[in-house]
Amino acid sequence: MEREQLVTMAQTLVQEFTTKKNQKQSTLARQLEISQSRLTQLFNNPEMLSEELLLKIINRLKEKTDFKIVGTANFTAVQSICKEAQQKHKLVAIIGYPGAGKTVGLDSYYRNSGNTYYMEAKNTMNRKQFFAKVLIELGVNFQGTVYDMVNAIANELNTRESPLLIIDEAGKINHNVLLDLHDLRNATIGNAGIVMAGCEYFHDNMRIAAQKQKQGIPEFYSRVQNWNELNPPTRKEIAAICQSNGVSDAEVIKEMQRIKNFRELYNSITNETTTDN
Repeated sequence: MEREQLVTMAQTLVQEFTTKKNQKQSTLARQLEISQSRLTQLFNNPEMLSEELLLKIINRLKEKTDFKIVGTANFTAVQSICKEAQQKHKLVAIIGYPGAGKTVGLDSYYRNSGNTYYMEAKNTMNRKQFFAKVLIELGVNFQGTVYDMVNAIANELNTRESPLLIIDEAGKINHNVLLDLHDLRNATIGNAGIVMAGCEYFHDNMRIAAQKQKQGIPEFYSRVQNWNELNPPTRKEIAAICQSNGVSDAEVIKEMQRIKNFRELYNSITNETTTDN
């Protein structure tokens, strides 16, 4: 891609992102972990920015996939769950098998909703790293102890109108972070919503830990107001997705209707259309 195209794409993505989320560029700069002056240069003096920085902006803001999503039951459910959690300040969980479409649905809601913040938990994250990531997503520059970080996040959420914190891959969160999230929930229960999404084992592990009276887990488990489970794709959904993504052969579609999850469907459609080209 030519440099001029990179500049145009980065500018467009920044404008679209801040407009949809009703967000200041200064907040976005902190989320991108770049200086506000750099983001200003993108529009006033783009020649001052390296291609590496342009690509960083593009890769952070572009859609996670160009796969055309039909309004599946799972996608619609994720939108509805997030909206209700945000409006009613609920703590809820979304549970789904790998490839259920959790991340795609969450990312779409995040990109198109104001006061909504998304983070993906990593297996290697410790407590400080986890909450540092939340602070970055909130656009807050803060350092301190874990206790101070949780308080800073709570204070920030409580100053915003009906914010929603989305935590993807929640099954990777360790025990101590869950205890900290319980404190965060208690501090924001009247003003903020939290959505935690993970695979089936996330719910299973939480339920077992609560039954075994593992420290703090029964209390946190009882705070989760809904455990929403996603379903496998239907034959009708698979056919619609195939047709929307360039697969029209009836026999191929029939074969793909045996697929049990959206990720495998994406891979199969990608392989089919790549082969055709």
